[in-house]
Amino acid sequence: MNDLSSSLTPPPAGTLKSALIVPVEALRAGMYVADLDCGWAATPFLLHGLLLDDPEDIGTMALLAQRVTIDPGRSLPAALTGLDQATLYDTTGNVAASGTPGDQRLQQYRDQVQRNDGDHASRADRLALGWREWKQALSAWLGRLFSSAGTRPLPAAQRPDYMPDDIVLVVHPLPEPTQTALPQAIAACELAETALERVARDLAAHRDTDIAALQAASETLAENMIRRPGTMIWAAKMRDKSNRMYHHGLGVAIYLTALGRQLGFQREQLADLATVGLLLDLGKMEIDHALLDKPGRLDDIELLEMQTHVHRGIEMLMATGVTSTLILRAIAEHHERVDGTGYPARLPGAALTIFGKMAAIADAYAAMVNPRPYAPAFAPYEAMKQLFAESESRWFAPLVEQFVQAIGIFPVGSLVELSTGEVAIVVQHNPYRRLEPLILILTDAGKMTLPAPRELDMLKHNFNVAPDVLRISTGLADGAHGIVMQDFYLRQA
Repeated sequence: MNDLSSSLTPPPAGTLKSALIVPVEALRAGMYVADLDCGWAATPFLLHGLLLDDPEDIGTMALLAQRVTIDPGRSLPAALTGLDQATLYDTTGNVAASGTPGDQRLQQYRDQVQRNDGDHASRADRLALGWREWKQALSAWLGRLFSSAGTRPLPAAQRPDYMPDDIVLVVHPLPEPTQTALPQAIAACELAETALERVARDLAAHRDTDIAALQAASETLAENMIRRPGTMIWAAKMRDKSNRMYHHGLGVAIYLTALGRQLGFQREQLADLATVGLLLDLGKMEIDHALLDKPGRLDDIELLEMQTHVHRGIEMLMATGVTSTLILRAIAEHHERVDGTGYPARLPGAALTIFGKMAAIADAYAAMVNPRPYAPAFAPYEAMKQLFAESESRWFAPLVEQFVQAIGIFPVGSLVELSTGEVAIVVQHNPYRRLEPLILILTDAGKMTLPAPRELDMLKHNFNVAPDVLRISTGLADGAHGIVMQDFYLRQA
C-alpha cells in the first residue's frame, strides 16, 4: 500500500483529520466510516467503525443515513481522491509537518492496521466482540433463569417521541436459536392460518363465527414472535401459498408483530397486531376472483371495486362481534398513506393511529415479497429499498427504520447469493453483525444444488479467514434458481 504522501499533496504544516462529515452519496469503497448521523445502534453493523469495501455495506448505509463521518487517516488513499484537500487536513494549531518521521511512522502503522484487518475490526475490537458475545449470552441465560416473563420496562430515554403515551413498552429477551425453535414456529403458523381459514369459511357460509378461536391463535402467534421472531418469518414460508389471502394474512401478522416486538409492545398488544394482520384482507372474500387474479393493471372502475374490500372487511368483522377499536381502526387504515393519498378516507399521517401506520408498512412489504398476479416477487432487500424510497411520502419514516431493524435486510429464511456465487438460506441472524449471519449453503457457484446443504456461520468463518472474507452479494426472491423453500424444512440442523 502506498503512503498517503505519494498520492496526496498535503499543506506544508498539516495532518490528516480524524473526522470529516460527508453526505452518504459521497461514500466509496476504501473509506473508513467512523460514525453515522443515525447512530450505529440503528444499523445492522456491530462495530463502531467500518472500512468499506463491499457495495452491500455502502448500500445499507445509504438506506439508513444521510451524512456520515469518515476518518481520512484510516481510509485508503484512492478513496480520498477527488475530495477537497483543504477539508482533509487540519492546519490549525501547532502541528508537525506531514513529512516528519513521526507522521511517517503513524501512517505506516495505519497501513499495517488496514492490511491486517481488511474490513473487520482490529484485534482489540475482535477480542471485545468475543467478550461482549459471552456477556450477552450469560445475561440472556440469567434472564431466562430468574425471570419467567423475560421482559423488563423500556427506559424512558429510549422511548420514541412518536409513541402514544398510553402504550407501555418493554424490552424483550434474546430470540431462541432457529435450529431448536423451528418446529414450534411452524406449529404456531399452522394454528393461525387454520383459524383464519375457518373464520373465512364460516363467513362465506353465513354461519356463526368463532372469532375467539382466531384471537387465541393470535395470542399463540404473539408468544412465538416474542420468543423466536426470525424463525417465525422462516416458518411462514413453509406454509402452502396456494390461497393468497390466507398466506398474505399470516405474513402480515408476522411482520406486524415483529415490528411491534422491535418497538417493545407487550404481549397483549402483539396479539392484537397479529389479529389485525390475519384479518385485514378478509373483505376480499366479497370481491370477484377474476378481479383479484387479473394479471394486468386495473382500470379506474376495477380499482374502486378493489378498494371496497376495506369497508367490506370492517362490516364483516363488526358483524362477527369484533369490537376492539384498535383492531378495527388499524384494518381501516392499512391502505392509508401519510401523505393523504391512500384509501378509503385519504387520511393524512397526523390522523392515523400508530397501529394503522404499522399495518400499512407490514401489508406493503408482505405483498412485495410474494408473487402477485400483476407483479413478480421482490427480493426482501429490494422490498426494503422500495419502502425506504417511499418513506415520508407513503410510510411513516421512523417506523420504516424500525421495520428494517425488526426484519433485517436479509431476513431469516430469505435466499441470498454469496460473493462466491453460491446460493444460501439465512438461518439465523448474528446479533452483532447482521450482514454475517448463520447460513445454509444450498448450491455451488454454478447454482447447482448440493447433495447435502452445508451450514456456515459467516462471522466465525470470516474471523478465521480474514481478509479473504465471504460476503452476501445480493438478496434473491423466493423461488430463485428453482429453489423450493419447503424442501429444506428442518435440514438446517
